[in-house]
Amino acid sequence: MNWLTNDPALSVLATLFVGLVLAVAAISKLRSPDEFQGVVDNYRLLPGFLVKPVAKLLPWIELACAVALMVPPVREIAAWVAVGLFVMFSLALAINVGRGRTHIDCGCVRRPTSRSRIGMFHVLRALFLAGVSIYIAFSSLEIANISLASWLIGMASAALLAMLYIAADVMVGLPNSRESRT
Repeated sequence: MNWLTNDPALSVLATLFVGLVLAVAAISKLRSPDEFQGVVDNYRLLPGFLVKPVAKLLPWIELACAVALMVPPVREIAAWVAVGLFVMFSLALAINVGRGRTHIDCGCVRRPTSRSRIGMFHVLRALFLAGVSIYIAFSSLEIANISLASWLIGMASAALLAMLYIAADVMVGLPNSRESRT
């Protein structure tokens, strides 16, 4: 595992990717706060009096975590916060999938045409992101010692992975072709 935690390109990739995912999710929630509050309420996991504060606070935590991942002194703490967020998201998703409530919106990325229904894809995606965040927490990233090639490889890979992530999210959110014919 030592080769994995000491690869600067992989550390840059993981850090930028998780930071991008958190930032995009936070910004989209901050742009539609009332809609996101409805999403939080629709999960039916919190008592009513906690829905609004959680819906208001969660995007700010995600955004702060995304920024903190880019700051070396607090990177490890931010990675552990990201692990906690992603595990919490996977549990909330899994509980609702287990209840058969797959018709609800995941609330991950808000789009005007958001029709994303939750499923095991979302649970596994959140667990994958938790795993990447654990990798970030254990990997060292000394910015001064990273070569230009490692930066470029890491940034290009993070951008590509982010595009694949968004494409998968869009594809999962497309209406079922059988549903659209009825």
